[in-house]
Amino acid sequence: MFKLNRFLKLAATFILLPAVVLLSLFSLEQQGFFKVDQIKINVAVKASQKGFVRPYIDSLNQRLESFKGQSLWQLSLNNVSKILKAEPWITEFRVSRAWPSGLEIEIEPHQVAFLIQAKEIKGTTEFFPVTVSGAVLQKVDSRQAPSVAIVRGNEFLKNQKIREGAVAVLKSLPADGKLHSSHVSEVGYDKKDGYWIELSQTNMKIKYGEDQFELKSNRVSQVIEYLENRDLKARVIDANLSKKVLVRLH
Repeated sequence: MFKLNRFLKLAATFILLPAVVLLSLFSLEQQGFFKVDQIKINVAVKASQKGFVRPYIDSLNQRLESFKGQSLWQLSLNNVSKILKAEPWITEFRVSRAWPSGLEIEIEPHQVAFLIQAKEIKGTTEFFPVTVSGAVLQKVDSRQAPSVAIVRGNEFLKNQKIREGAVAVLKSLPADGKLHSSHVSEVGYDKKDGYWIELSQTNMKIKYGEDQFELKSNRVSQVIEYLENRDLKARVIDANLSKKVLVRLH
């Protein structure tokens, strides 16, 4: 009798209980309890670049609306991933089910290296963000533009190689000091001088040429430190020379 009671208890535990749970879940499913009604998007972005992703998130929310109303049991996370992979502003993401009726999406956007200034339309200046890989994103207006350097000229919109060169110049700048990328107001390019940057605080123009950007940034940093120690102000620093740096003072 003891063994029979033990068997019945085990049967109830391993057969009846799972069956009751499954029937309950099936009943809830039939009642629409697991229909997706919320899609939560979390974006890991620097404070200085929060504004520019807002229109992209709004557009993404509209594309994901089609998943609302679907059963969370049957919803394909692969289909959600396909939409996220097609978004050029996203570099990494993670999608997960949030029971009983939600989706959670964590997104890491591409970092914006600089902005290409576009023509003014009805008094509003629009900008095209460019990622660190040189890709051009959907245009945004000045209220949404992140605080990064600006470039001007159609060649930046048309030529991937020129954009990549501008990114390389910005990456070559030191992690701190007066030549840090946060102090760069504008990046430019022309066939005569190659790449150049302008510093926001001093309006100093620095010519980089076409190559060896890291070496030239190191030389320019030393020159700027030398000038500051002697209370001298430069108008132009030409680093596009083989073994020296040319400085034009105010």
